[in-house]
Amino acid sequence: MKRHSHIPLESVLDEPVPFDVELSFGLQELDREPLLELSPVRMHGEIARIERGFSLQAELAYSGRLECSRCLTSYPFTAGETFSLILYKRPSAIEKEISLERNDLDVSFFEEPELSLEPIAEERIQMAVPMKPLCREDCLGLCPNCGAELNTEPCRCAAPAIDPRWEALRLLDRND
Repeated sequence: MKRHSHIPLESVLDEPVPFDVELSFGLQELDREPLLELSPVRMHGEIARIERGFSLQAELAYSGRLECSRCLTSYPFTAGETFSLILYKRPSAIEKEISLERNDLDVSFFEEPELSLEPIAEERIQMAVPMKPLCREDCLGLCPNCGAELNTEPCRCAAPAIDPRWEALRLLDRND
């Protein structure tokens, strides 16, 4: 596994060129609050020349720790994905506005004679980290009054006083 994450595009001729790299990202680079830790990211796959550009087939694998958006507990996660991109040389200018279609989302552009894998991996990680991560689907979160972590302890708030105007309804409920 290499740590060098640039592929010279002139080296991609008739046969696909395989790659297997390990990438490291700082949490400041990713700027995702729920992300507390991120392991080195393994990216492997191959790049092949196609008619007007290149085809990238790759797989990402990484792990880390997230902070639950309800109870603020940190928890481990493991993620990975297999994806494909079509890469074209960036046009010098776009003359008119165009509307994107579903297939256009798998297209990316390059400018340099080398393809850097880091921005591609970073974009995929950014999209994979949930905006509101949950430690579990049924997380109860924190009590907004006493701050108790409701998954592990009961609420410490006193029972709310009943408004005397509703007392008659409470008594009706008990008689049934």
